[in-house]
Amino acid sequence: MKSEPAIMIKNLDKTFGDTIVVKGSNMTVPKGCVYGFLGANGAGKTTIFKMITGLISPTNGTVEVLGIDVAKEREKALLSIGSLIETPEFYEHLSAADNLEIHLAYMNVKGIGISTALDMVGLSGTGAKPVVKFSLGMRQRLGIARAFKSRMSAR
Repeated sequence: MKSEPAIMIKNLDKTFGDTIVVKGSNMTVPKGCVYGFLGANGAGKTTIFKMITGLISPTNGTVEVLGIDVAKEREKALLSIGSLIETPEFYEHLSAADNLEIHLAYMNVKGIGISTALDMVGLSGTGAKPVVKFSLGMRQRLGIARAFKSRMSAR
């Protein structure tokens, strides 16, 4: 028996004014698989990810996450998504732990423990450190921890 795909993109198009950014994109990502999404700068990778997460709407086509149409049921679909698109933003003067707690509060979820999330991304012992002192790589890992915390708490 074949399981439903984690992500299903059908005939996806996105235009901004007269500029075609994504045209006729189709993709199926099976559950449990890891896919790399490669392309030149400006090829539409970020635009597709923003359509998957419902940050922007497609001009045509559909995006489903675990069988949920993102355009029709974005909130429901987002309960199954943890994402990090581009450079993560944080409250610079606050600690890593405080940033994660604030995120959980505005997402209205409990989450996994802060220490567990930081351990998962290789940031053990940095919870009290202000984000302003983090390198770009550390910020990206903290962004992944933030995505993990939201995703794992929704289960």
